[in-house]
Amino acid sequence: MKVGNDILNSVTSAIDRNDYSQLHDDVAKAIKSVSIDRNVMYSSRNKGGGNRVASTTQRRVNPFLQKRISKYLGVPQMFLGGAIGLIMLPVFLGAVLSGSIVGGAVTGLITAGLGWMFFNGYVKLSLAKKYYQYGNVLKDAEYFNIKDLAQVTLKKDAEVLSDIKKMIKAGFLPRARLDQTETTCMITDRAYDQYLGAVQDLNDRQKREADRKKAEEEKAKARSAEFEGVSGEARKILEEGRDYIVFVRQINDIIPDTEEMSNKLYRLEEIMNRIFAQVKKDPSSADELHKLMNYYLPTTKKLLNAYVELDKQPEVGDNITQTKNEIDAAIDTINEAFEKLLDSLFQDMAWDISSDISVMKTMMAQDGLTLEGQGMSAQMQAQTRTQPK
Repeated sequence: MKVGNDILNSVTSAIDRNDYSQLHDDVAKAIKSVSIDRNVMYSSRNKGGGNRVASTTQRRVNPFLQKRISKYLGVPQMFLGGAIGLIMLPVFLGAVLSGSIVGGAVTGLITAGLGWMFFNGYVKLSLAKKYYQYGNVLKDAEYFNIKDLAQVTLKKDAEVLSDIKKMIKAGFLPRARLDQTETTCMITDRAYDQYLGAVQDLNDRQKREADRKKAEEEKAKARSAEFEGVSGEARKILEEGRDYIVFVRQINDIIPDTEEMSNKLYRLEEIMNRIFAQVKKDPSSADELHKLMNYYLPTTKKLLNAYVELDKQPEVGDNITQTKNEIDAAIDTINEAFEKLLDSLFQDMAWDISSDISVMKTMMAQDGLTLEGQGMSAQMQAQTRTQPK
């Protein structure tokens, strides 16, 4: 081989002259001349054939194999590095055995460089082989899962991921991108755009979910603060009662601007607020609200829902009008009943207050702090003076 002889002559001449200053340039020039010759030969073989049309039918392009990569990529490097390296190895050993330190160092570096050239060529050839292997497996796929490809090719996930990264870096897959978790590879721009859209949708959903959880947490904190110090059955009643109050307010916002019905619902909401405020002040009064919570309020909610549904009907017949009037009248009855219930919650308080007032009056009278007490005191003093000693 001409290039091998040229390099060998350059090395021999350098050793004979004991001058290695031009050896590196001579070797690089010889290797470069081989690369130029190969390009010229390749161009001459393809000259005049570049405009030929292989087929009138357009073949579908494999997305993974869009870029034409030589199946023999790296072979020239392996050939040059291996062939010239075999020539340089004896020269290196001869320089070492002859005791030439400079010669050994220079020829050693050249031999190592040729070895690296051979290894680099092998890596490229291996990567090109895997490129076509993966492409033939993926066929028309515009994206793929690393794990799935590894299972089909009987490789480890980490190995396939490393190969894909190397192909992207080497320019084999100019439009390929990995997702954030490096588990999926998008080969085309369209697949990547779809991925970005999916990521945006996921981020939006996660943000909405986070906002919802935050709102629920704030709501739970507000409930805890609202019912602080209240527990057990009383707390349960207060929480349900608040929900009923919110429901009545929402119904009042939904129904048309009927002043009469709206005023009745405002009154109902106010009474309910006062009932549950009393329960919060006196949790023991919750025992009297079982029928209210288990029957009266659920029935009221059912009636109001029916009223809203009837009000939505496009045509108003006699049955609809009569039913709405009955519900309207029922709300009056409910308000009156709830007011009596509210009043009953204060019965114990009224008894306690009356008892306290009676006791206070008696004590004031005994101490002569009232007119009645003063009269009683004077009478007792008079009786004391008239009694014989």
